[in-house]
Amino acid sequence: MAAFALVYLVNGLVIGWKTTYDVTIGITSPGDDAVSAPALAWPISIAGWLAAPAVFGAVAGVIISVAITNRRQRPIGEVLAKPVDSVD
Repeated sequence: MAAFALVYLVNGLVIGWKTTYDVTIGITSPGDDAVSAPALAWPISIAGWLAAPAVFGAVAGVIISVAITNRRQRPIGEVLAKPVDSVD
């Protein structure tokens, strides 16, 4: 994550913050005429393609985990235990 932040910072300072954001999320191609340093923009473009799905997936996983935990009323061991036949 630190490497991504460093590449983003360098790109922001060189090609501009809006252009860096647009390249990172795929709105603008790194080879577009609006990009003043295409060679510098390619690493942030690739990092955006790799980092965005990882971050979004992690956030979704945490949200789902919290939702499942909040809905669980019995401990998982009790839910998965084999039923015991009772003799009345």
